[in-house]
Amino acid sequence: MFDFFKDSFDYKTFLLALILAGIGLLAVNSATYNSGMHNYFSKDLLWQSIGIVVAFGIMFSSNRFVENSAYFFYAVTVLLLIFVLVAGKKVASHTSWLGILGGGGQPSELAKVACILTLSKFISEKSNERPQWQVIAISIGIVGLPMLLTMLQPDLGTMIVYMAIFFPILFWAGLPPIVVVGLIAPVAIVFAEFTGTATLLITVVVFGVLFFVLSRKKLFAVTLSFVAVSFGLFMEYFYRKLLQPHQQKRIQIFLNPNLDPQGAGYNALQARVAIGSGGLFGKGYLHGAQTQLRFVPARWTDFIFTVIGEEFGFAGAAFTLLVFGALFFRGIRIAELVKTKFASLASVGITSVLLFHVFINVGMNINLAPIVGIPLPFISYGGSSILSDWMMIGILLNFYAHRKEH
Repeated sequence: MFDFFKDSFDYKTFLLALILAGIGLLAVNSATYNSGMHNYFSKDLLWQSIGIVVAFGIMFSSNRFVENSAYFFYAVTVLLLIFVLVAGKKVASHTSWLGILGGGGQPSELAKVACILTLSKFISEKSNERPQWQVIAISIGIVGLPMLLTMLQPDLGTMIVYMAIFFPILFWAGLPPIVVVGLIAPVAIVFAEFTGTATLLITVVVFGVLFFVLSRKKLFAVTLSFVAVSFGLFMEYFYRKLLQPHQQKRIQIFLNPNLDPQGAGYNALQARVAIGSGGLFGKGYLHGAQTQLRFVPARWTDFIFTVIGEEFGFAGAAFTLLVFGALFFRGIRIAELVKTKFASLASVGITSVLLFHVFINVGMNINLAPIVGIPLPFISYGGSSILSDWMMIGILLNFYAHRKEH
């Protein structure tokens, strides 16, 4: 046992995750301190403890356990997503919760982990046996099924996380950059459309240049550019002509909360005020005015970063982001160290998902990203998300422990 912890235990990754969990416990306690929800801290502590146990259980499993269980895990989570649509519990207009003994859980959080493992297993086994277009098509199906089921809940935030699984894994697997850019282009153009015609045109031009630079066959690049422009014009027509005025307004507020500061834009504006008021070193633990006076909604989940920014200031927020950055570096480092293609792809997928969560959640809190309900890993309150975070850490620890095995 001593030899294992000396040579095979990735204490750096575990310690970084543990620090983030500690920050999360402090933030959850502060966010709920004056809200009459003192049990949230004890529940968060319980889920963090369960998550650590699960992580160690995965770490000590055999070198092929994670890979061999991928398809079964994927099937179970897909069935749970279907069951949620039929008999799930509705929370905040989302039918994404599975009622369990008076509580609840979100299968979509576990489905992200299952999707990473399944996509990595399929590509590692079949990428050399099938034509490239078949690998891409089946990969789209693997990611698209849970993505569709999540969209039907509807849960936009979790749905877009699957994109952070799909593109990085395919790129790491060796897919030509022009194909990856071609797959990203339609998604980027759709989001660009919602920010205005100028942004849409700039996006189309950028992708056109990328197609031309990356493609050896310039005619192919011109064709891709034409398709991108056509798609952009279609989205322009769809947005201006087919959406009703109230639907357009929802999208506009979604991107610019200042259009409705007392309504749909209230959360984002209050979060920005809270973080901005923290200054360099913050107002002190349990002394954040916006937090303790409950001006910021959902401050223990989606907007928990405001607690850190207000009470610990720029220094506390920067330290938290530095810890996340070190964790991302460890994930990519493990992807480079392992000897199996599956472990390498899965490590990249896990790192990408965690990075995407941090990017969107922090962006939501500082008004640089739309509010889509994505938790901050290890820090936001929520049993399902905490469990999935520690499962991913356990998988990385398992890969590191068996990094020398083929």
